[in-house]
Amino acid sequence: MNNGPVVLLNWVEETIHPQQITISPLTETDLQTLRKEFTTVVKTFRKKVFEQLIFSEKQTASVMKQLVKISDTVHHYLWRLAPCWKRSLSAPQIKSFYLFALNFLEAVLEELGRLAPEILMQIPVTQYSQPNLIVELKGRYKFFELHLDQLDIDDDLKNLVKKGLNQLIQKREINLMNVEYSRNLMTAVTAKEKLDTATFRRLLFLYGFNLPEFFLYCISSYKDVMENTPGLHEQLEMLMTEQDKLDSLLVNCKIQMLTDVASINKQLRGFLSEKKQYVKQMLKLRRAMLKDDQLAKSMIRLKINMSVAQFGLFIRVQIEKGLLLKENIGELFNFFAAHFYTHQTMFISAESLRKKSTDVEFSTAQKLKAHLIAMLNWLNENYNLSNYKGS
Repeated sequence: MNNGPVVLLNWVEETIHPQQITISPLTETDLQTLRKEFTTVVKTFRKKVFEQLIFSEKQTASVMKQLVKISDTVHHYLWRLAPCWKRSLSAPQIKSFYLFALNFLEAVLEELGRLAPEILMQIPVTQYSQPNLIVELKGRYKFFELHLDQLDIDDDLKNLVKKGLNQLIQKREINLMNVEYSRNLMTAVTAKEKLDTATFRRLLFLYGFNLPEFFLYCISSYKDVMENTPGLHEQLEMLMTEQDKLDSLLVNCKIQMLTDVASINKQLRGFLSEKKQYVKQMLKLRRAMLKDDQLAKSMIRLKINMSVAQFGLFIRVQIEKGLLLKENIGELFNFFAAHFYTHQTMFISAESLRKKSTDVEFSTAQKLKAHLIAMLNWLNENYNLSNYKGS
């Protein structure tokens, strides 16, 4: 069986190469003989493939790729080397034969594909069949792009998905799995009249959209939520909730955009598990520090009558005005997170505290301003500072 593709390829190169087929004019009889020879060689090869098909999927995949290569060779003769045979008096007959050979090889591949559909889906489509598929996918993509732009979805996510699908469609060696994936995803999206960012992300999870860029986008989203969640307990709850959402999705693992990359659900579950472990360790460390008598004396935790957002801004004001030095900013926020807590947040996340000190909402700034004014009023009332210039 291993010699089958070689024999067929040799016959193609030695018999129907434009330099060989144009040596002498082709009569109708010659054309019929050539078709018969080609059919016989391919059928002999096909029979050997069928006999061995059940024993080795790997070998079958290799053979089917060879058939694609042979088809691409004939396609090369038909188009790229057309100047060589178009000058021949037998040009119509030669073109007719090349088209016959290409269609016959497509039929053989389709027949083999019915016996081994999973293999057929993963090998490149022939250059002969590719143009029609690409035209169809580009038409679908144009409609998909217009529809997606009208939906209320985060622009970064929209652009990421559009770029990823377009690259898949433009792939040089596109296979039927790529084609089917593109069709299914575009159909699923265009069927939705309304989609928001969260629902769109869920749909992408279901359809195995496992581009590295999408993984990084999801990671960034999770990190933003964590940084805006002040308490370690709340962060842990958020991570558990997100992991439960992924676990509840009935995902078909066989449907993936990139077959050689882990599923997006598996990748994200791994990230969430690592983050959960980190937060648990932080909570465990904080509890251990509170239980340790010696440490407890040196690590008194004070309750502050501010939200975490206000507290973060209060620290930032002191840094910016020089009351706290701009040195080791990370350690500074670690200190405040470890030694203070609020009414709603028993264990403050240092990362969240630092983030909230710079990402400030107007209402937070208003409330802190009220606190600072109240402090100034207290100084004025208790030390008669209002009567002095500059007070």
